[in-house]
Amino acid sequence: MYKNKKIAVIIAAAGSGNRMGSGIPKQYLEIMGKPVLTRAVEAFVQNAFTDEIYVVVHQDYVEITKKEYCSSKIKQVVSGGGERQDSVYAALSVIPADVDFVLVHDGARPFVTNASIDALIESTVVHRAAAMAVPVKDTIKAAEEEIFTKTLDRSRLYAIQTPQGFHRNLLITAYQKAFAENFYGTDDAVLVEKLGEKVYLVKGDYNNIKITTKEDVAVGEAIAATQSGQTIPAGQRRSEHQPLPAEELRTGTGFDVHRLVEDRKLILGGVELPFEKGLLGHSDADVLLHAIMDALLGAAALGDIGVHFSDKDESYRNISSLLLLKKVKELLDQNDCRIVNIDATVIAQRPKVAPYIQAMIRSISEALGVEECRINIKGTTTETLGFCGREEGIAAQASVLIRRCQ
Repeated sequence: MYKNKKIAVIIAAAGSGNRMGSGIPKQYLEIMGKPVLTRAVEAFVQNAFTDEIYVVVHQDYVEITKKEYCSSKIKQVVSGGGERQDSVYAALSVIPADVDFVLVHDGARPFVTNASIDALIESTVVHRAAAMAVPVKDTIKAAEEEIFTKTLDRSRLYAIQTPQGFHRNLLITAYQKAFAENFYGTDDAVLVEKLGEKVYLVKGDYNNIKITTKEDVAVGEAIAATQSGQTIPAGQRRSEHQPLPAEELRTGTGFDVHRLVEDRKLILGGVELPFEKGLLGHSDADVLLHAIMDALLGAAALGDIGVHFSDKDESYRNISSLLLLKKVKELLDQNDCRIVNIDATVIAQRPKVAPYIQAMIRSISEALGVEECRINIKGTTTETLGFCGREEGIAAQASVLIRRCQ
């Protein structure tokens, strides 16, 4: 029934996260090595019935968010507004008219499941408006001036979650009416309810928490560990007194040169290229990987490859630089650093590297455990000038961006 419908998703992630007190918006904090927003986005990327995704972030995070996600489902990263309602409407306004239904999800809810998304879509298509919710567990009382005035019937109370789903035209009408009346609601369902429309309840999941305070991060780590089958060592569990790590973006650059000689294989980017000469060095002399490793180590303030892999150490003689690259990745992991992207250039008159670039990207991707879309390799010549132009050697330079927890 809903398989022939076009479904778009708005992920609202433009909040400042002031209640978190972490220095950066909560949706960019990492839970077990993965940002909250990334977990939320991946849930909808992986769902079989969602067609398009629109991520709404603060204007200061638009460009970096564009670089973060590579899925063809993500159609646009939208700059948000002053309030959540403004942000969602900014995305709603750019969704094309051929979309039938729109799901709205909070970017700070990283644990929504595929089954929950499917259930919400089914109810949305049938009823035109649906929202996920879970029964409240606690007794709820109303109060005025620090005095309880009423105990509410818990059996009829639900804690609302996202995603929420709506027919596209219905949601647009609800937003336009709300703005005309200068009404700002706490979720999308209340705007539709003000039209007199019914919003149907879909059973939610208690694990579908919203990361709002530092205590939520500790709960989120436990949920993530359970879902992945891991456990968090007691010494690594956060207490309410431990400050959350702030995150920062850091850049690094690397440059390396090796001489071309006979009777050596030419290895670039972990790929063997057919050529009459190879690069001279203590290891396999993969000049491209050496530049990338230096850039990564530099961004993380961890020295350079000479510090970690000395050419005086015989254990590294003729070693594959791919193995060294994996060791660099381990060092980054140990220092809470995550690779955002890599851009590198091979400088050589010959051979032409263009036919081998994709294989290089694949090799580097596998060694670092990052998506291929985060890696860019280019080749250039020096127009016969200099030692590269005279085919005496090959050079490489690299720039990287990493995210680091402090």
